[in-house]
Amino acid sequence: MSQGPRRGVPRRIPLTPFALIFGLAALLTIVSLPRGSATGAKPEEPARKVANPSPGAPAGVARTVVHALARLEPEAGLIAVGARAGARVEQITVKEGDQVAAGAKLAVLEGQTQAELQVALALDQKKNADHQRSLGREKLGIEREREDKQREREDKIKKARIDAQEKLIDLAKRRLDTSREIYKTLGQSVQGKVKYDLDMAYYQAEAESLKAQQELKELNEQHVDQDLIDKRRKLEDEQLADDGPDADVLDRQVELARAGLDQTRVSAPAAGRILQLVTHAGELSSGTLLYMGDLSAMTAVAEVYQSDVPEVKVGDPAEVIIQGRKVAGKVTRIGRLVGKNTLASLDPRALQNRRVVEVAIKLDDAAPAADYVNMEVEVTIRPNQGGTQ
Repeated sequence: MSQGPRRGVPRRIPLTPFALIFGLAALLTIVSLPRGSATGAKPEEPARKVANPSPGAPAGVARTVVHALARLEPEAGLIAVGARAGARVEQITVKEGDQVAAGAKLAVLEGQTQAELQVALALDQKKNADHQRSLGREKLGIEREREDKQREREDKIKKARIDAQEKLIDLAKRRLDTSREIYKTLGQSVQGKVKYDLDMAYYQAEAESLKAQQELKELNEQHVDQDLIDKRRKLEDEQLADDGPDADVLDRQVELARAGLDQTRVSAPAAGRILQLVTHAGELSSGTLLYMGDLSAMTAVAEVYQSDVPEVKVGDPAEVIIQGRKVAGKVTRIGRLVGKNTLASLDPRALQNRRVVEVAIKLDDAAPAADYVNMEVEVTIRPNQGGTQ
């Protein structure tokens, strides 16, 4: 007599090839179904952070908000202060957090002592040249005073000689006139020695008159020497002038020495706060020494997805979340170049490679962002709410 199955012992079902294939197919179907499909529930959509940039809405559908990632920057931009590469930094005169004025000394480079000596040497050379010109002018003044007094005496003598010569000419002219009258009266009636003496007297009177006139002419022509004196003095004044070629050369040497000194000093190009020191005393400069910026006005530079940019206008209100705090602002600039994003969300489901346009948002209150330059923040822009075309 055959025995039936024992109580409490499961009955074994024989596995045929058909049953095995059917079971594997059913298992694969269940695994491939979305979450909730097995129970009839609606599949759950993955959550998305509102601040993560996402592709724009379909064409013809207006966006009420535009989300983007942004970085905090000074409104005037981040200033990288540098020095010539390879120069050794002898001293950094500021520290991070310092507020400096435009032109303030930030660092000292190698060679400053030598440059200062070169400036001092150039200034001494210029000072010596100025002193020599001053002495030359004083010496020339003394010589000219002596020369003028000598000329004054000579002019008095010359005037007296001219007056005497004019009187002599007048006397010679009268003698000549007298001789001429006597010669006309007696010249035809006398002979021999008397006629000879009469001729000689006439010729002598004529010669004395001509000589007196010639001497007077020579005295008057001495004024030409004064013209030469004036020309000489003009040349002397040009040689001793403060704006002469020699003075210009010395001025250029001083400027060159000061330019060399300026190369050993690094000054602040504008007022602002020291944000980061890149190079320290004793190191060789690689180009950038430090970063600084004016933190009194801050902006958030957002990377807006290219399809959302047409909806954004200058003046649109916006909100920037900084350390959990919402700070209001307005769009002040919309870029013209489309490029690859440099900011990426930490959410692995968000798009990482996007084409974006930079949009600047000026913050109404700069204080919350002043200590977080370059921080990545979330931005919400509300298009068509006060913006301009």
